[in-house]
Amino acid sequence: MPGIAIGLFFILGLVLSLVGYFWGLVQAFGEETIWGVLYWLVPFASLVFYIKNWSNKKIRKTFLIQCAGLLMFLLGGMTASVFYGKNFVKTSDSPPNLEQEYNEQSPSSFPSDFNTSPSPYQELSPAFESSPASAAPFAAPKDDFKQSMKLGYTYYSNPKSLS
Repeated sequence: MPGIAIGLFFILGLVLSLVGYFWGLVQAFGEETIWGVLYWLVPFASLVFYIKNWSNKKIRKTFLIQCAGLLMFLLGGMTASVFYGKNFVKTSDSPPNLEQEYNEQSPSSFPSDFNTSPSPYQELSPAFESSPASAAPFAAPKDDFKQSMKLGYTYYSNPKSLS
């Protein structure tokens, strides 16, 4: 339930900031066309426009609406990252248990869709075929992909076991 409130706070801040921006854009075009173009295209021209026209209550109100929306947007984002950011970070450095389901992305720098499996037309090297006894600690049933992946993740996360 708090997640919904945080999300609504975040979205309301975004909407309020955008409404304030477009309302200020309309006011800048109403003042002069050049102010509208500058407000729209030049990054900090809007601040110059607000400072120049600070005595106008309607323009001041638009700036304050933008600031309030931006503040709500930032607070909603920071609150979401503080309360829910820990769900996206791995907290344990222990190797995975082979009985558990392991759905984490590969820690390698290659894209996850990078296919490293041999081609069906590619032959295995003779060195690999000749020594089945030396490959026994790493061997897994041929059709058990999940078990092979779990075993690979275990050995990958513990480099001492490879020597």
